[in-house]
Amino acid sequence: MTNEPGANIPVAQPNITETDVQLVADAVRSGWVSNGPMVERFEREFCAAVGANHAIAVNSGTAALHVALAALDIGPGDEVIVPSLTFISTANVVLYLGAKPVLVECDPETFNVTPEIISAAITPNTKAVIPVEMNGIPLDYAPLIQLCEERNIALIADSAESLGSASRGTRIGSQASVHCFSFFPNKSITTGEGGMVTCSDASMADRIRQLVNQGQDGRYNHVALGYSYRMTEMQAALGISQLSRLDDLIKEKGELADYYDSHFENIEGVDLPPRPDWATSQSWFMYSILVSNQTIRDSVAEHLAQSNIDTRLGFPPIHNQPYYREKFGYHADDLPVTMNLWERKIDLPSWPQMSEEERHRVVTAVIEALEAGSQNDE
Repeated sequence: MTNEPGANIPVAQPNITETDVQLVADAVRSGWVSNGPMVERFEREFCAAVGANHAIAVNSGTAALHVALAALDIGPGDEVIVPSLTFISTANVVLYLGAKPVLVECDPETFNVTPEIISAAITPNTKAVIPVEMNGIPLDYAPLIQLCEERNIALIADSAESLGSASRGTRIGSQASVHCFSFFPNKSITTGEGGMVTCSDASMADRIRQLVNQGQDGRYNHVALGYSYRMTEMQAALGISQLSRLDDLIKEKGELADYYDSHFENIEGVDLPPRPDWATSQSWFMYSILVSNQTIRDSVAEHLAQSNIDTRLGFPPIHNQPYYREKFGYHADDLPVTMNLWERKIDLPSWPQMSEEERHRVVTAVIEALEAGSQNDE
């Protein structure tokens, strides 16, 4: 039976409650709307939630990455290793500082970089590496930390998608020297826009706080070239309320991932998302299946669109983006593993409180599309 189109199912949807709205309204009524007590409270509670020593709230995940690099004095002549399979901001922030992003492959078994991939890209100019926890799949940190310490390079974790994930029993946010989170509407929790930097070192935290607030050390005492990256009180209020439900939100997304797994695990031509041994919890930022090739991926996406089901095809590899091709001379086949993975990857609707009917529609539409593709190949 053909899956008749129903109401649109978005690929992601923030979970906003009346309690969220009320706390935001309280922030507005307080008269203190920027970088005040709500921001300080959000930072404290975020530290407790992820086990970090210090947390600095900022106005976007991109700002978090930018100030982390700036605090390390990354600049012209320096190289920063970045996976090509990520959102473009991870590489762009390197260019903001005049440094060079060195784009590398990913591991097809985990979607993430590995110590071996990083090691092969290190040069005398390498100052940092920014591994990305794709789709909330946590990194296995011990070998990464060992490599970076041995080679004297900074480890900045792009944890934008992994809030709520855990690696070997420890919540993401305290393993690397610096972690950068995003609170965009499709993330584990949202503040509309917004981000957070966590770190273990107090002097690094102080440096980042200066940079976030126009390089100030005390009012109007500007000791560094800084930025206007402050978080508002309304954003922080929403973040506080959302953070209080983090465990429940992650649990619901995990149950959805289990549901998808149970329906796709025996479908020929479908590879399920990675669940590495060290991932004792995953945020399930997106539930992504892999199909046989790009033609099938596109036909599945088209069929889902006709069924009013939103999908994403993952982030197009940075090395194949027009700007990076022109600036650095990259070609699509420079990183074949990454290109092959992206050409087969499709993100399915992944948000808390999806109804049974919505889940069923997604599964049915995917299976219909795969069956139709199989028949067309015969």
